Amino acid sequence: MNVDFSRAHDSFFGPPSKPIDVGKFIEETARIHAATAEDVLLHTSWQELSQENRATIEAECSGSIAELKMITEDAWNNPMVSAHLYTRHDDAISSALGQADSLAQKGRKRKRFDLAGQCGSAPELQALQERLLSTPLKCWEYGKESSLFMRTSRNSDFNALRSVKKTGQGNLSRRHQRSSVTGLSCDLNSEEPVTPDALITLTVYNRVPWVRSYLVRMSQHVVLASQTLGDFMESIPCDSSGMPVEKVNSEGDVTEYSFDTHSPDAESGRLLLIEGLVYSDGRSGMDYAEKLFSYMSKLPGEKRPATMKSSASLNRATFNSLTLRINQPYWMLHQGNCEHFIVVDQVRYPHPSDPASGYPLMLYLAPTLSELCRACSKAPAVISVVNDIRLGESPCLLCGPCWRLMGPPKDDAEVAIVPLVTHHGSWVEGGGRREPS
Repeated sequence: MNVDFSRAHDSFFGPPSKPIDVGKFIEETARIHAATAEDVLLHTSWQELSQENRATIEAECSGSIAELKMITEDAWNNPMVSAHLYTRHDDAISSALGQADSLAQKGRKRKRFDLAGQCGSAPELQALQERLLSTPLKCWEYGKESSLFMRTSRNSDFNALRSVKKTGQGNLSRRHQRSSVTGLSCDLNSEEPVTPDALITLTVYNRVPWVRSYLVRMSQHVVLASQTLGDFMESIPCDSSGMPVEKVNSEGDVTEYSFDTHSPDAESGRLLLIEGLVYSDGRSGMDYAEKLFSYMSKLPGEKRPATMKSSASLNRATFNSLTLRINQPYWMLHQGNCEHFIVVDQVRYPHPSDPASGYPLMLYLAPTLSELCRACSKAPAVISVVNDIRLGESPCLLCGPCWRLMGPPKDDAEVAIVPLVTHHGSWVEGGGRREPS
C-alpha cells in the first residue's frame, strides 16, 4: 500500500453517528428488561418448535463452542499444522498483493520455501485441508481489494501496557447487574436499585510531527459518564505535560529546570471543543477559551467556526451532561500549542465483569521511541547538553553514565543541562518520573 494512502486511511474518522444524549441513553438503557434463560424458554417462538428442532438447537448451543475450541487448540498445538496455516496465510496475502500491484517490476523473484508442498503428504495436513475445503464460509479469502487494507505494522499497532492501567479514583456506584424481576440495575449482593452509569471509550490521536495533516493513535481510555472532562484530560499521557519548567532569574536568564508541574510557573491552561461548545479550565482572568475566541475574531467570517463558550468548566462538566457522536473527532488544546483529537469509540452500559474502581482506565498506550545517547548509541538519552565545547554538537543528547564519565565542564556558566522527558511512568500502574541513574 502506498505510504501516503495508508497514512490518510488511518487518519480517516467516520462517518459519525447521530448525536447521543448520554444522560438520556443511561436512563433508557437502565429501563430495558434483560432477557433471561427462562424468558427464552417461555417465548412463543420456542414453544412452537418441535422437540427435534429444540434438541438440535440445544446441541449446537452447548457443544459447538467447545468443539471449535478443541479443534483450534489441537491445530495450533501441532507444529506441522500451525506452520502449514502460517504458510497458507502468507501465500494468500502475497497473492492478493500481487494481483493488486499491476505496476510491479517484472524480473526474477526470490524463490520461496514451499513448506506446504513438502508437508502435503502428511495425514494431519490432508485432514486439515479437507476440513477447510468443506467449510461453506468464503469470507476468509483475500481478493485484490483486500490489499487496500494491508500494510506493514507500525509503532502505534503495539501496546506498551501489559494490562489495563488504573489512572484515577473513579468508582462504579455498585457492581452493575440487572435484576431478573424488575429489570433495573442492582447490586450483586442487594436487590436495591442503584444509580445508573455508563462507560465511554475514547481514543486520543496526535498529529504526525513530519506530516501535520496525518494523525496517529496515542492512547485509549475508558471513563465513567459521571466523571468530568477534567478527570479524563488529566489521565492522558502527554510529553508536553511532563516538560521541565524553566526557572529564570531577575535578568530573564534560565537558571535551572524543575519537574514540579504544580508550581506557579507551570502552564495549566487547557480546553476541549465538543459539538460547538468550548469547555475551558475556568481560570480567573483570560483563560484558553477567551484566547481562542480572540484569535477567531480576527479570521474572515466564512472561515470562522460557529462556537460558543460553555457555562460549565472542564472540572464541572460531566460526560452524562453531554451530547456526543461516535467516530466524530473533538479538538483538545493544552500546554500552549499541544493539540490532540479525541474520538468517541463506544458508549455502553457497564457489565458485571468491568473493573469496579480506578476510572479512567487506560486500555492502550503507544510505545515511545526514545532517542539514543549520542556517545554510546546504546542507552536512551536522559539529558540534553547545550554549549559544551567537548561535544560535537549542541544540543547533544547523552545518557547518565556517559555524562558522568565525561566529568564536569570547564566553563559551567556557558553549559546548560536540560533534563529530557521520561516515559516509563506511563507504562506501569502508579508510576511516576524515574530519575536518570
